[in-house]
Formats: sequence, structure tokens, C-alpha cells
Amino acid sequence: MAPGGDSRKFTTPGIVKDVIEQHADDAAFLWRLRDAATDQPHYALSHLADLEERVDANIDGLRVAQEAGLGIAWAQLEQSGGPGELFVVAMLSLGSRDPSKIERVLQFAETVPQSRRGLFGAVGWVARDVLRGQVMAWLDAASSFRRLVGTIACSLHRADVGTRMERLLADEPPVRARTLRLVGELGRLDLREHLGRSRDDADEACRAWATWSAGLLGDRANTIPVLQEYAVAGKGVFKWQALDLAVRLMDRENAISWLKTLGRDPRHARLLVVAVGSLGDAAAVPWLIQKMSVPALARVAGESFSMITGVDFSKSDLDGKVPEGFAAGPNDDPGDENVEMDEDENLSWPHQAKVQAWWQKEQARFTQSVRYVRGLP
Repeated sequence: MAPGGDSRKFTTPGIVKDVIEQHADDAAFLWRLRDAATDQPHYALSHLADLEERVDANIDGLRVAQEAGLGIAWAQLEQSGGPGELFVVAMLSLGSRDPSKIERVLQFAETVPQSRRGLFGAVGWVARDVLRGQVMAWLDAASSFRRLVGTIACSLHRADVGTRMERLLADEPPVRARTLRLVGELGRLDLREHLGRSRDDADEACRAWATWSAGLLGDRANTIPVLQEYAVAGKGVFKWQALDLAVRLMDRENAISWLKTLGRDPRHARLLVVAVGSLGDAAAVPWLIQKMSVPALARVAGESFSMITGVDFSKSDLDGKVPEGFAAGPNDDPGDENVEMDEDENLSWPHQAKVQAWWQKEQARFTQSVRYVRGLP
């Protein structure tokens, strides 16, 4: 029998059962799509809002089915073990506020690590009052995984747990790293000493988030050099987070000086283009337009242009076509040793001439040496 209830007891005509199964399947798929979309530049906030409405609509359909809906969701989760399916089960179980159902979800997530992101997504999705009483129990649990769930819930809801923070800062690395991140998210200036000590933590994620939070809390002198090092030599998501924060923490003159240093090394060409977008200086827009003629940099130059000006290429008819003969990332040629994924595959190709014409028309509303984010100073 499925842990959340036996869907075979659902005696409503079969077509309704099929509808409920479709709700469960669609909710899992749409949540996975939305989860991936949060890191994709071609999704605007309006796109995310639309996906979220569709997820909620399917979850509501499952709630109407009550126990049968949860049973069907559990059956799909047990078959796939995926994060999308766990998100659905977790949403229904958390919403029920039934301790036994929530316990079953936690047990599943703890034993099936690849599914956990779905649980994390659910604790961030539900309203704070749904978690009332749960989070403190998780934070005080003997299981480090449950303490991690509790810490993530606090992070996603920006909930301050007071003196518990110091205990969590001495926890196991995954919990410690998320708590170090939470210090910055909450603006806990009283915990700055912990951040300073954690910059020498044995765990890389702890070092990274301690640096990130210290930067948010105003420790520019100690933070900026470390962020610059991460940006130049790091890998993965934190590389780009470090780059963005480093540039935004620096004053304009120091940022420009560092970007000029990056520009002397051809290996940092893409890094430089991204950094110019984070700098937000309207004076750099003509340079970005020039870079749109370089196929390897054109799309990211367009993204940095949008970061400064706020223009949407597709809506403004400024997008172009893939340059003839251009190839990026893995292909079907067995002799091609390039196996790197195309980092810009979801970015629009800018039409350089149209972008230049747009800038000539609109540049008067941008002040030189002023830093902009999406068209706003």
C-alpha cells in the first residue's frame, strides 16, 4: 500500500482517477521546470509566476482528492524517486499538518538523497504558518539531515531563530554552510566574528558562504579579494555569484581597475563581459555592443547589455540569428574534443545593428558613470 494512502480505495469513476494522476504528474513536471528556470536567464519573473500558478493549480487538484490524491502522489514517488515527485508529496503532507505524514516524507528524503531538493522546494513554497512548530523541532533533532531541512526552511522564509544560530554554526558542514549563508540573508551583524573564523573552515562551501555573508554585512576589505579569487579561479555556481558580489561591493573606480586587469588575459574574456554587466556602468555599453560581433561572446554581451539597460531582446525585436558555422558545446562529431556544455545556450543572440540603433535612440536617458540594474540607477 502506498505510504500516503491506498489510491485503490478511490471509487470515483476511473476517468477522475486518471485526472488526479495527471495532476500529480503535471505538478511534479512543472515544479522541476520552475526549479530549473530560476537559474535560466531567458525566464522573466512573469514566466516564473505563470509556472508557479500552474504548479499551485495542480496541487489544488490533488488536495481536492484528499487521501486518494496523496496515495497517487506517493505511488508516483515510489516509482521514480525524483525530486519533483517528492515536492508533490511534501506539499500535500505539509499542508495536512499530520505529523505521521510529514514524518514519512522526512524518512523518504533522508534515505533517497537524489530526491531531497523536492522537499527543500516544498518547505520554501508553503506559507510560514504551515511550518509553525515544525521548524524548531527539525532544528533540535538528533538527525543532521533534519537540522539541515530546518535551516533551509529558515533561509527560504528569512526566519531568525535567535540563539540557535550559534549552535547551528558549530554543526556538521552542510548545516554549517547553510547557516553561514543565513547569517548574511538575515543581516545578523552580531555574528560577524563567526564569519571571520569560518573563512578558514576546512569545508569549501562553509568558506564560500562565510565570505559571501561577510560581504553582505559590509566587510569589504577582507571579502572583496577572496571573492575576486573565487571569480577568477573558482568553478560552478559560486564562481558567478562571487563575481557579481565582488563587482557590486567595489566602488566604481576600483571595479574598473580590476576589470582592466581581467581584460589583459584572453582567458578571462567571458568573465570580463559578465562583470561589466554587474558593474552596470552605462559608459561600457558601446564596448558591449562591439563584443556582440564576436560569436563566442555575443550572447553574454547581450545579457550584460540587458542587465544594464533593462531591455528584453525578444520583446524589443533586437534578437538575431545564430552566426553561420558557429558551434558550441558537444556535437555528434566523434573527432571533436570539445565536450564543454554551452554556457550561453539559453541566451538570445543579439542583432548587433539593431542594438546599436536602439542605443543611439535611447542612450540620452542613461547618465555616464552611473551604475544601473535593469535600466534603473
